[in-house]
Amino acid sequence: MSQKKFIQLRNSHVFAALLLLCLFFLIGIMPGTVQAAEFPNPSYTFTSTKDTAISTQANPGETTVLIFGHTGCGFTRSTLDSVSRCSWVSRSDIRVIFADVNGHTKEEVQSYEDGYACPDMNFCYDEDDVIFFSMVDYFQKAGKEMEGNTYPAIVLIDKNNKVRDILTGKKTAEEILNEIKKFEPIDGGETTPPEGSGGLENFAYGLNTIEGTTISTKANRNETTVLLFGNTGCPNTAAALREIDASSWVSRSDIRVIYADLYGADLSKTKQFADNYPGGNIIFCHDESALNLKHALSYLGLINETGGPFPFIILIDQYNKVQSITMGYQTADQILQAIEKFTNQDQNTKPETTVADVTGFAAVSAAKNVKLTWNAVSKAAGYEIYQYNKSKKSWVMKAVLDASAVSYTVKGLTPATEYRFAVRAFIKPQNKETVYSKTYVSLDTATAPKAVNFKVKPGKKKVKVTWSKVKGAAGYTVFYKTKANASWKKLKNLKKTSFTKSKLKSGKTYFFTVKAYKKYKGKTYTGSSPTKKAKVK
Repeated sequence: MSQKKFIQLRNSHVFAALLLLCLFFLIGIMPGTVQAAEFPNPSYTFTSTKDTAISTQANPGETTVLIFGHTGCGFTRSTLDSVSRCSWVSRSDIRVIFADVNGHTKEEVQSYEDGYACPDMNFCYDEDDVIFFSMVDYFQKAGKEMEGNTYPAIVLIDKNNKVRDILTGKKTAEEILNEIKKFEPIDGGETTPPEGSGGLENFAYGLNTIEGTTISTKANRNETTVLLFGNTGCPNTAAALREIDASSWVSRSDIRVIYADLYGADLSKTKQFADNYPGGNIIFCHDESALNLKHALSYLGLINETGGPFPFIILIDQYNKVQSITMGYQTADQILQAIEKFTNQDQNTKPETTVADVTGFAAVSAAKNVKLTWNAVSKAAGYEIYQYNKSKKSWVMKAVLDASAVSYTVKGLTPATEYRFAVRAFIKPQNKETVYSKTYVSLDTATAPKAVNFKVKPGKKKVKVTWSKVKGAAGYTVFYKTKANASWKKLKNLKKTSFTKSKLKSGKTYFFTVKAYKKYKGKTYTGSSPTKKAKVK
């Protein structure tokens, strides 16, 4: 296709935001102010991409990380990428909210959310500048300055609904967690995947594939992404795709190729276009809403361009950094040479071998033991299991397991007690030191209370059940059944240590059990107990 320039898209909210920012400086919040003091959280309600109301007011037992930013800001993208990849984002005692300040539409922010593929983050949009004014209010109340590198603005709100600090600029998940630790006792979960040594911060956009799934432009670990923006009627786009489809490298496991149509081709038209490339290694994405055009312009903005010949070819390394943006036809060999240029350089500066973080870490508790399970990690030589010692405030290794292990039972624990465990994978490259996964993946759990020592005393058309208190139990549940092989029926949850079941039939035998339970971080841990029977008088 010959040279073609796009009509540059304008967003009135961007202009409004910049104007408001200038006014904010003029009203007297000048550089040199000190760190924000603690102050009551000014509660606001935003709208999420799921059309639910998200309040900035703290939820019970949760620290809130409120991130103000916008999709065009590289520092915002870097911060969100780090948070989306870390382990603490999924903790039950931390909530993460991203609030877009530039008035992007729901569809635009939804695409941004899909790109990060992190269900533990709440994404909020606003086309009326309410979010921007909310951010300004936080800065005013904190007495903090807003500078050119303000974004993202990260508001840390404690469990008592007090604002503890406002961070500004690019931050890693580890840096954010370290700030939270200054006012909340949180352990572990701070490590995030490494960043590359160079390149531009990548965008995270969700693209709609012809298979009916959503794929993110965010890089996968150990994989280079080749992202092509073009249109189905462009000869240069078609020629470049033919070259790639016929190449030897397109099927490599460390390279991913995505084609994104940016002239609004629908599903049917994009499927028909994809049939021209039978190799099956290119991911084709359609776009009836023309969001891909905006995505493409965002990438061109990284190199201060507004348009050019198709296709636009973006090369993204495994650390989610944009390493190359070209416009126009490229051969498969030219693309591969560009990839090898930064991957070879990376191999000279990074460890030759890495191992992925453990996923699927879970626990099943009994009174004196906890069974830990996880998903096998590809190429791992083994796993290390750790238990956190609260009194010493340190991790203690419990076991070193071989590659075949996907579970481990920690024994000799105390009933009705809270515990924390962690696991990491490792490999042993030949003639080199052991290499570990970047993150200790941790979880919080508790053991179940011990068995209840109870008695049953039959009376006239009733049975009284009494028991001794169980240490650490939050309460007790009484069950009964009419036959030995019948299912248990729950009678009641109680805090006290006795219960009388009335309206029973005289001469009939009933079976009872009492189970103690403990609640911890939103989960209930129930102990086991024997069965006792009583014949009603």
